[in-house]
Amino acid sequence: MRCVILFCLICLLFACSSPKKELLPARLSADSVISSDEMIHILVDIHTIEAALVLQQSRKENVPLLTKNYYQWLFRKYHISQNRFRDNLNYYKMDPEKFSKMYHEVVKDLTEQAKKQEMPVKSNIIGTSSKTPGKRIN
Repeated sequence: MRCVILFCLICLLFACSSPKKELLPARLSADSVISSDEMIHILVDIHTIEAALVLQQSRKENVPLLTKNYYQWLFRKYHISQNRFRDNLNYYKMDPEKFSKMYHEVVKDLTEQAKKQEMPVKSNIIGTSSKTPGKRIN
């Protein structure tokens, strides 16, 4: 009977421990966790890089070299290593609800960037001059 009570107490102690510490991967200390805001910026940049690589691939450019260069730039920009990024990504993936909210922000930022790039000048849309509407520019 004492063994059963002791076993239950030990299980209870482990069940009450801090879940945040349990989520940290072995190689990731509490001070090396990237903030969720910064991680959102990193993910936005990663998706921008991946889109650029798809475009470069369609142009038959050296995608492996570009991939290496783009990601080196990204890791230098945020002062992180590839391993630290990977560990943080795995850390955030362990909390699907939080990760989903972060990706909602990533999509929102990417959508805003796309809208900014789609705003053409009206006079150049159909090749008309703003001085003489309706006439084509040759």
